[in-house]
Amino acid sequence: MWEALLAGRPVGSAGPGAGALARRLVDAGLAWPVPPAQPEGRAATVTAVLPVRDGAAGLGVLVAALARRCAEVIVVDDGSTDATGAVAAAAGARVLRHEHPRGPAAARLTGAAAATNPLVLFCDADIQLPDDLGTTTGHAGAGSTATDPTATGPVGAGQAGWLGLLLGHLADPAVAAVAPRVASPVPVGERAGLLARYESARSPLDLGARPAAVRPGSRVSYVPTAMLLVRRELVGFDQGLRYGEDVDLVWRLVAAGWSVRYEPAAVVHHRPRADWFGWARQRFGYGSSAGPLAVRHAGPLRPARPAALAVVGAVAIAAAPAGPARRAVVGAVCVATAGRGVLTASRLARRLAAAPRPGRLAWVMVLAGRRYAVEAAADNIRRGWWPLLASSRAGRRVFAAAVVIPAGRDWWATRPPVGLGPYVLVRMLDDAAYSAGVWWGCVRARTARPLLPPGPAWAGRVVAALRPRRSAGARAGGQRG
Repeated sequence: MWEALLAGRPVGSAGPGAGALARRLVDAGLAWPVPPAQPEGRAATVTAVLPVRDGAAGLGVLVAALARRCAEVIVVDDGSTDATGAVAAAAGARVLRHEHPRGPAAARLTGAAAATNPLVLFCDADIQLPDDLGTTTGHAGAGSTATDPTATGPVGAGQAGWLGLLLGHLADPAVAAVAPRVASPVPVGERAGLLARYESARSPLDLGARPAAVRPGSRVSYVPTAMLLVRRELVGFDQGLRYGEDVDLVWRLVAAGWSVRYEPAAVVHHRPRADWFGWARQRFGYGSSAGPLAVRHAGPLRPARPAALAVVGAVAIAAAPAGPARRAVVGAVCVATAGRGVLTASRLARRLAAAPRPGRLAWVMVLAGRRYAVEAAADNIRRGWWPLLASSRAGRRVFAAAVVIPAGRDWWATRPPVGLGPYVLVRMLDDAAYSAGVWWGCVRARTARPLLPPGPAWAGRVVAALRPRRSAGARAGGQRG
């Protein structure tokens, strides 16, 4: 069955039990489904919902484009002071209005409640549909040609549009929602400024060219509602969240047993912020969601213990005086790291005993884990821990390395349309704005969970063992009839 699936045969003809095998592979993130794309044309089961506040400019073009693809388009005017409602109505949308701004979550709930179709396509007003500009993207699957999701070209025979690709995933009854890739490319023929060129390479809405099952703690842990297709009965945004309401929805769906998918073969475009203040404010807002989200979902936002240990080791090395003392500290850190690696590899090898060469596989996994721990440590330093490190010379050295080395590596690997120096500088400003938002959000939510790694497992067991236990009679007496 595995060989049949690997060769590209449809699940239904790969043999008895292939469906169960395919489901397990997909749920584990070891395989990616290629559902049959829906044909181009108007989707009779989809209502497009656009939450808009003061977004009249360019809204008519987007509404008209969605009206050609969806059975209905609803624009929720969230207390606009411009001509948003009139422009949307003239383009063919049904307009619902909030007299006073209530936020994007409330606007999306209003639109979803008014929808008359089983599927809701949430779309932000600053989205552009590339196939309306005469371009589209291909989809890699059985019998098709693999294409780079960032590339565009003329519509070809057999190519499916972005909405058809998304609808194909929701043919699976276990899938609650699916999101396309939201890219911010530099418009062809335009002379873009530094901000637009940086956004084309590092937009927070662009989750990359690799498809993924979306779940907390994975490579793609969330998808934005800048564009999201979801089953109407599952729409349930938390109106108390100004930012991060899309992350909260996705995590609650996954916790309830649903699947959420990211499909980068479907590509839409997003207009980035036009000025530096608006850009920094957006990043600050994204960071401020960490505290409120941690109150609702404690686990996914806590820094990992290996990342914290990597920072402690780096600071210890940077703080040691040059000479024998530093060599001794480096040796101690290396011995401790190697010891943890040996212990972890031996445990993994026993669990992987049925696999070919389990010892080698265990060490591959351990080394990959150490690499990810170092990357996570650098990310946590830039986006949360740097104020704690800035008070000492050693901490400042570690912070500088966490800023420059990852940015330089990413610049070399991706070669964005930005010079190395400007890229490192703007990325540092990007992380600083996000970090300020994280600290502000933690203060407002009265939690430090996004900043503190969890304690060791044995500490939790000790605390549980020392916690006073009520007697059986007290427990029974406290129960309600």
